[in-house]
Amino acid sequence: GPYMNAPFAMIAASIILIITGNQKVEGSTLGVDFKSAKSSLDLNLRQNRYLGEVQNSKQKPNYTEGRANLLLTTTTSGFEYKLKPVFQGALESSDEFYFGVPEAYVQPRKLSPWFHLTVGRQKREWSRLDETYNLGIWQPQLRWDYLAPQQQGLTGIFFDVDLSREVRLMFFTSPVFLPDQGPNFSLKNGQFNSSNRWFVQPQGQVRLFSGTGFANEAPLYFELDRPAEDEIISHSSFGLGLEFDSKKALWSRIHYAYKPRNQIHLGIECSNCASIANPSSVEITAVIHPKVVKHHVLTWETGLRGADDEGWVSGTLDVPQRSGFPDEYEEAPLNPSMFVGAGYDRQIGKWLGRPTKGSLSYMKKFEVERRSKNGSLDSDNVQSSIDRYSLREVATVGVSTLLSQKRNQRISLGSRYNYTLDERGGWLSGNLDWAVGAISFFGGLDILGSGVGVNSKEAGLFTRYRSNDRVFAGMSYVF
Repeated sequence: GPYMNAPFAMIAASIILIITGNQKVEGSTLGVDFKSAKSSLDLNLRQNRYLGEVQNSKQKPNYTEGRANLLLTTTTSGFEYKLKPVFQGALESSDEFYFGVPEAYVQPRKLSPWFHLTVGRQKREWSRLDETYNLGIWQPQLRWDYLAPQQQGLTGIFFDVDLSREVRLMFFTSPVFLPDQGPNFSLKNGQFNSSNRWFVQPQGQVRLFSGTGFANEAPLYFELDRPAEDEIISHSSFGLGLEFDSKKALWSRIHYAYKPRNQIHLGIECSNCASIANPSSVEITAVIHPKVVKHHVLTWETGLRGADDEGWVSGTLDVPQRSGFPDEYEEAPLNPSMFVGAGYDRQIGKWLGRPTKGSLSYMKKFEVERRSKNGSLDSDNVQSSIDRYSLREVATVGVSTLLSQKRNQRISLGSRYNYTLDERGGWLSGNLDWAVGAISFFGGLDILGSGVGVNSKEAGLFTRYRSNDRVFAGMSYVF
């Protein structure tokens, strides 16, 4: 979260400068020959009521959130532009303010009918499985709310070459890297705090000399070795892909990239943890070192679409590089992983006399363990709120139906249930939307449950955040 605001502001400023640049065209008051421009501003007010306990005094059971989503698309005689910033803030907490730019790019229009160039940040579907489960393997995310992360595009230069009507070749390269944006936090008196319900505080106690006759609990304090912004964003990447789409039934694609992982990797230094003279009165200080780690990513997936249904299968290989941290540092495993999954969507006729769509999907992660490091802290003692992949094996069923569709009114209902087989956990979500012209009213719920304890090795997303059961309601207005 704290590394992102300045780069995003620079991107937004650059796009504005491009749009209002010095292109001398007769009849243009801004110096640009605008052929068409479309813009919308979605203002959203949402009330969240959390049903479980808070972690600290800064967190609240109720949050009134204001959100604004701006979309600006502009076409000139030579270029197309898109800018899509998002804003979010909570009235109850002054530190709960967020800003992100999922997309901000420019595209020349007249290079060639078979060659396309995009410069900036653009969202693409690199992997259907990745986006279905919001894994964050390919594209960074706005993870202010772990149950509703927002996809962001990779930032760089995209080259697309149409080899035929069905086949496209893509190449991507970039000298910069913009990671995930997570919950805001503060570090005061050696302890982390956050008003965000999705930030997990590291434990304030550490168990020393576990397995010996001298085991003892000691206070644990933290320091953050915060890197300069250029150490975070100055990382290059490249990727390429080949896509086939018959436009009628079969589609298939393969994508490869060597790029930074979207989640910042953490190394925990605790040099005095293993050499304590008096364990009954010691205070431990751990230094957290953030670092960008690169990885190889390879995805292949294919699918068949019909008039009323579509099915697909997908596989992704993720091979991270080693961090280079000293052996005595504690860190999350950097193991090669394989993600496999499948999905099926179908128009299932009219439920209660209304058009209804059903969906099924499944994902499983296979991990190849590297040699574990013997750090000076037990890895169970310090738990990061920046989970790399918080889902390991999950099955999902969903249904959505259009209850009413009139000239100026639309009412829709949707529900989805996710079940994690490893932690025996579930997440039931439901939402009701009523749109009347430019105004929309909505409400819903998220219920989390788990069959294992928080300290279990099988604990995942649903276990760690099961106190965040909530109901919500709100309204939005689109200008």
